[in-house]
Amino acid sequence: MNFSEENLIGMSKHVGDLLMKFKFFPHVNPKEWNENLSLCDYSTFFQTAEFLSKKDPDRYPVFIYIYDDAENIQGQLGLIISKSKSGHSTKILRKFTKMASKIGGRGSWTSGPIIHSNDKSIRTKVIQTLFLALDKVVQDHNLMILDGYTPPQDFDIDESYLTEFKKHGFEQQNFLTLASDLNQDLEAFWQKIKKSARNDVTKAKREGIVIKEISTKEELTNYKLLTKKWAQTKGIEIADADTKQIDEDWLYLKSGIQKFFLAYKEQEILAGLRVGCFNKIAYTHQVLNSYSKIGNVAGPLLTWHAINWAKDNGMKVYDFSGGEAPPSNKKDLKAYTEQWESLFAYKRKWSGNEFPYYHFIKIINKERYKLYRILSKPDTFLRNYKKKRFTRPRNGVRK
Repeated sequence: MNFSEENLIGMSKHVGDLLMKFKFFPHVNPKEWNENLSLCDYSTFFQTAEFLSKKDPDRYPVFIYIYDDAENIQGQLGLIISKSKSGHSTKILRKFTKMASKIGGRGSWTSGPIIHSNDKSIRTKVIQTLFLALDKVVQDHNLMILDGYTPPQDFDIDESYLTEFKKHGFEQQNFLTLASDLNQDLEAFWQKIKKSARNDVTKAKREGIVIKEISTKEELTNYKLLTKKWAQTKGIEIADADTKQIDEDWLYLKSGIQKFFLAYKEQEILAGLRVGCFNKIAYTHQVLNSYSKIGNVAGPLLTWHAINWAKDNGMKVYDFSGGEAPPSNKKDLKAYTEQWESLFAYKRKWSGNEFPYYHFIKIINKERYKLYRILSKPDTFLRNYKKKRFTRPRNGVRK
């Protein structure tokens, strides 16, 4: 994408008596961008320059600043433009996904926008100006879909905020996350955890399971190999080359925005955990299980270890992550329960408080989107088929 100076300078907009304008860039000074993010206490690693600036020919970032008429930064949003469907497509049907990718791109963000004010009128003006910027991004990048998730710790999101997105053509999906305050004493934290989780942690220690914080590229390679094994249980194929491309995750680790942990029993890797870290918020970004043994309790020990690590390293919040909120329509409850019940049952063991956040989706071109869905169906079907055929181990042996 050729970003001209005309593209970089956004339109100005009088919103009430305040003039707002936007600027967007293909790259930013990471230190400056992140320092501005950290002025807002709910910013997470998802919006950091390092996380957004992935080295991928099919994905690239757009960084948006919202300014007032005095050139003060009032808002930020980093989003990823994806030109193709996920690289985790099955090999057999990759041609279909490539065809689908040519129909149009997708613009996505997580844990944004970041608004540097608690004043309701200013927040509204920032959002309205952001829509102008997003309209320009859609036009310049030939997007078919635009979607994003709000920050779970933005407690100023109210009905008027949600209405602004609806007025601009976005559909809303409700989500929940579970997060705990790390300012409390760890012993008090431990006592709030459900007994079943505490028992699993104790059992894991008794069985000799140990946790290793990854600090070398060799260890990170082991984590990537576990990722490939875990992906196979979900019907996803990761090419061998992908397991060797650890430079990106190594940069995340060295910059401090992510930490990686592995659970071992003797020399065998049983589970892994990736935690995002920024602005004193730790976030469970990825949980991996080898599913090689029945009754594997490495996961709970990993979670407790990560909580301790976050506390020791000055984090104020531990976000266990979450998922979609229960549907308002009871007829959809069965499908919802099948997808989300076990995940939430595990996360609720850790005494976190529930916080709402929202997923906004806007289909720019409905006809192209329908065609995209049709071309993507064979790949989705095969993934689900392979996932259902995967069997958990019995008595330590996979059947």
